[in-house]
Amino acid sequence: MRLFDYIKTAYKNLMRRKSRTFLTIVAITVGSLSLILMVSIIISIKQSLVKQFQELGAFNLVTVMRDPNSVDSHSLVGTNGDPNEGKKIDDTTLATMRKLNHVAEGTPTTQVNAGTMRLEGEAKKTWGNVLGIDPNNNVFGMEVVAGRKLTEGDMDKIVVGQRFLEEVGFKGAPKDLIGKKVILTIKMGGGSAPDWGPLPEKPPENADKEWWESESNKGTDIPAEIVGVLHNGMMDSGGSYVTLDWAKKLMTSVSWRYPEQTKEQKEHQEQNSKNQGQNFQASQPQMELQKDSWFERQGYSSIVLKVDDQKNLEKLAEEVKVQGYGANTAEEMLDQINEILTGIGIILAVIGGISLFVASIGIINTMIMATYERTREIGVMRACGAKKRTIRRLFTFEAAMLGFWGGVLGMGISYILGTIAKYFVNNSTSAAMSNIPISEIGNFPWWLILSVVAFTTFIGMMSGLYPAHRAAKLNPVEALRYE
Repeated sequence: MRLFDYIKTAYKNLMRRKSRTFLTIVAITVGSLSLILMVSIIISIKQSLVKQFQELGAFNLVTVMRDPNSVDSHSLVGTNGDPNEGKKIDDTTLATMRKLNHVAEGTPTTQVNAGTMRLEGEAKKTWGNVLGIDPNNNVFGMEVVAGRKLTEGDMDKIVVGQRFLEEVGFKGAPKDLIGKKVILTIKMGGGSAPDWGPLPEKPPENADKEWWESESNKGTDIPAEIVGVLHNGMMDSGGSYVTLDWAKKLMTSVSWRYPEQTKEQKEHQEQNSKNQGQNFQASQPQMELQKDSWFERQGYSSIVLKVDDQKNLEKLAEEVKVQGYGANTAEEMLDQINEILTGIGIILAVIGGISLFVASIGIINTMIMATYERTREIGVMRACGAKKRTIRRLFTFEAAMLGFWGGVLGMGISYILGTIAKYFVNNSTSAAMSNIPISEIGNFPWWLILSVVAFTTFIGMMSGLYPAHRAAKLNPVEALRYE
């Protein structure tokens, strides 16, 4: 028999029991549909992340981190790793990094130690992830959907991200936030206060551990005017942004402390206390106000470098590491994300595979029933000269056709559902402003379409092997006597 004859005969045989054939195909369709949707979601997220990074130029950036051993690649902007580990990043470091080969631009960032932030007049608080940036630098784009960007000299001004909108109940209404005040609550420690405000209260002479702990838990409220709301992107990683100048100011405080003493002074003071029979604590020197700058002690949180050509990205990252610092790139971030998504994709694919396995049992049942129903027909075919392999191929081809049409219908329904989802995503303001990378949802790569249809056809063919073998083994004489 020719290929066309197999197709024609298989089609006629399947149409004899339309209801049974339809239900079997539906089972395959459901299995292929679940497999396609689960795998396509993972693919869509990956494609959206790559597209988002490409649009923002993230593949041209290298983030310089303090700790060369840090593997924390959760962000291309801001702190990365332990701020107390590694080499300090300061203006000297910045100048050195800007002179490295293949560096087009470089800008520092610094983290503001804001514990919480809330809208003025509201009690609801959210995590205070505030980053100081240079508004004059074009290393990374900062697009706003409402208000304006930060400008040089901005003090007491802040640009918030999309996540803040959601947390304070302004999702989908960024313009309504412009001009409102945000209250940053910064914990500066016991006996500390901002160096530009009222002086902190001097600790009592009998201050004990409980007093210092209670003072440490108190925060200083600092208002900031919202001048802009960020567009969803690399800069909107759940944080808010202020200028470097104001960030440095926020990180400077005055506090009551005992003056620093040399070893000789401490020994002398202790000896005098013993000679005079006094308590050593009572003879401590008087506390005095001292200025402290977290920035001067810790330096910048990171430096973001822009490479002159993407092909030189790895070379620049290696040069940064040679200087004794850590280097983070978008490709490393994607690699970590892809590992997670691949693991999730495998789990989802297994779930879809289980559905197809159940459907394959339905194909086996259908073909075995067909063997019983067509026993006399098989006997006639054998008596007329049909070989065993012809019977085997015919039944295998029918089973493969069931799998093929199940895969085609599953792909068709998936495309319709993907188109509907894409329409709602593209026309939904909240979805467009979300941090979730779903812009590529509903896109099915050609290899996924071919793979799923080929896989369901293969499943159908494998499911039909046993019934086909059973049909081919029938004795022609006994088959002709079968009632």
